[in-house]
Amino acid sequence: MAKVTSILGGILGVVGVLGCCSPQDGPSQANRLNSREPVLQEREKSRRSIDLIEMLPRCEVRHRGIFLDLGTPSVDSLAGWRLGPEPNPSVEREGANWLQVSSHTLTYRFVLQEPQSIFFSARIKSLSGKHVALFLDGKGAGFLPVTRGQSRVSSSAVLSTPVAAGSHTLTLRFAGASREQAGPLAEVDWIRVGFSDEDPSLFAAPTHGDVLQNLASLGDQAHRPLALRVPSTLRCFLAIPGNARFQASLALLGSGEGEVEVRLWEEDQPVQVLKTSRVLGSEKPMWTELDLPLHDHGGKLATLEVNASHGGPGSRLLLGDPRILRGGAPASRVPRARAVVVVVVSSLNPERLPPWAPERPLPTFDALAREGVIFERYRVPSSVVGAVMASLMTGLTPRQHTVEDGFTRIPETLPTLATLARDASVLTAMFSVHPATSGAFGFARGWDRFVFHSPVSPALGTRPIEDLISWLGERGARAPKGLLAVVHTRGIHPPFDYTPGEFAQLPPHPEQEYSGVLDPRRAGQTLERLRRKKKGSPQRWSDVDNVRLNAAMDGALIQTDRSLSNLIDALRKNGLWKDTLLVVTSDVAGATDPSVLPFASVQELTEEVLRVPLYVRFPGGGHGGERVQVPVSTMDLTATVLLALGLDAAVPVGGEDLFAQVEQGGFPTERAQVASLGEKVAVRWGNWRLVARDGVAPHLCEVTVDPRCEHNRAERMPELTQALWRQAYEYEQQGRPPAFQRPKREPATLDPETSAALNVWGN
Repeated sequence: MAKVTSILGGILGVVGVLGCCSPQDGPSQANRLNSREPVLQEREKSRRSIDLIEMLPRCEVRHRGIFLDLGTPSVDSLAGWRLGPEPNPSVEREGANWLQVSSHTLTYRFVLQEPQSIFFSARIKSLSGKHVALFLDGKGAGFLPVTRGQSRVSSSAVLSTPVAAGSHTLTLRFAGASREQAGPLAEVDWIRVGFSDEDPSLFAAPTHGDVLQNLASLGDQAHRPLALRVPSTLRCFLAIPGNARFQASLALLGSGEGEVEVRLWEEDQPVQVLKTSRVLGSEKPMWTELDLPLHDHGGKLATLEVNASHGGPGSRLLLGDPRILRGGAPASRVPRARAVVVVVVSSLNPERLPPWAPERPLPTFDALAREGVIFERYRVPSSVVGAVMASLMTGLTPRQHTVEDGFTRIPETLPTLATLARDASVLTAMFSVHPATSGAFGFARGWDRFVFHSPVSPALGTRPIEDLISWLGERGARAPKGLLAVVHTRGIHPPFDYTPGEFAQLPPHPEQEYSGVLDPRRAGQTLERLRRKKKGSPQRWSDVDNVRLNAAMDGALIQTDRSLSNLIDALRKNGLWKDTLLVVTSDVAGATDPSVLPFASVQELTEEVLRVPLYVRFPGGGHGGERVQVPVSTMDLTATVLLALGLDAAVPVGGEDLFAQVEQGGFPTERAQVASLGEKVAVRWGNWRLVARDGVAPHLCEVTVDPRCEHNRAERMPELTQALWRQAYEYEQQGRPPAFQRPKREPATLDPETSAALNVWGN
């Protein structure tokens, strides 16, 4: 044992393995938007591989049980069902990060894959009492003896009965503080859920600093490794890319022969052993290469496990540069565009459009489906129109740009598409008829030309497209650095562009006198008034009204289709069409349930509201007619616009090139998509959807078999629930320091004109 320890210590000292540190936080999103650093190589690298070392805070290292390294990001999302920041600060003590506990309880979740006989242990410095009470799932589970003022590792007795498989909560309750005592009650380094079939004297805490190493040079090769004390298991929940391979370099520090098993575990499925490798320990260990194809598992949401199960006493497995490589050739970037035109047609649901509704007479949308690319899995980040449009303008999530309701403007400090393009001498314009994107909400800033038509005026809902066509005739040929135009049309949202006589001829039947409540100009106000009626009071809304409303929306959509055709003709006439990036999408989809009154200003975070159509015609017409299943977001749309204009350095973190996404291909599980509204966060990952709220157990459903998410499967699918919850938690943290310096929320000033516009709109 002494010899082994000496060899191990010598190797670690020479190669510098123990001089580890956590990855540094990257620059804030706002700083990245203003930086000039190259980003394309970084994006291509992240697209081509999943680095398990960078992913370590999302993974779990098990060593003789389940280990919670407090004071590090790896366990913050496991603290109860909390989405907010850790209320207890982290302090550095004795070369480790400790959690300084001021609350009387700490609660963490953990998952057992099978029934286990367990005990609990922790490294604690008590500042108030002589013991810490333990509770498992709310029931007493023993005590941890502590010594006031001293750091101590203590353990409970093994529980009398095995604990069932599934998700559990462990609560530590700190007692003994006097009423006069102020300040922290204890400091906790780590907590362990130990398995009873082991020798406690062999345990060595696998803290973040112990596992994550800087560099290991063995022979003539150097790798950045994870150091796993045998026996240990690295567990990472992820989406397996297509044509993927798992690669790593293996070495055993210590004596004997080590065994490494790579396994894949899907919830409700048996564990699959993908490969077993043997690694020899020696005084001069060398790297052994592991290259494992994952072709048969592409598109699956699964837990990848690397299990170091054998080795000499005190030995460690070094897992050098572990990564999952995605197959296929590197993807190209979006071609450079002379003109970028983004048309946002309000309130569109894909089921109203070709190719989802081929029977509808919409020739321009049909042509876009044939000649452009359809992103089937496009999903907006909020159910509030202003929030979605602010994300388009900034490339930020609603939590970051702060426009999360109908009463907030885009902060002046945030760069937008308009200001970034203007600073690059790109000609810019925005035309809107939607009150949510008027000047009162900060959307006028930075454009060379900005025009807003209030719905109070008799202007057509497609007037922004007509304005753009006129502007192209004036300025299109005089834009040497390119041009950018964003239009926000009324779409199928009231008020409708019908005369009373035209409206009377709409279905249900022209010969039958319509006696319903709808009026073409006041339809939005009428629907809002009906929504505000008290529960139980009679609503003058019938199936006849639904028929009339749908007919009015169909007519508005036909008019939009004609206007889009005129726009494309104008781009051709001005010699721009070949080199135009044309995007046609929507802001927030309208509810299709006939029992729900449509066009509410704030809708729930349902899938039918968040999923909107996205047609993209790339410069040169590349990939025309393709329908892509890779999940994409509004932030990706912003990134693509900036890349097409050559503004590479302005692309915000998190946004991806849509053209590269088409070329690379992938599965619906490729990325998690997150949306927020108030305190709610909705995560869609593949066919699974989780709704999270701070302090509340989440709701998990499989939308393909349960579209209305009526059945909560969170308890049955604990590993999956934990993975999606972590996505929601990380989304919240992305909007907080130090990851992002969130600007101060700026309330919009609702002058009489803006208030009148909102009123006519039905808000």
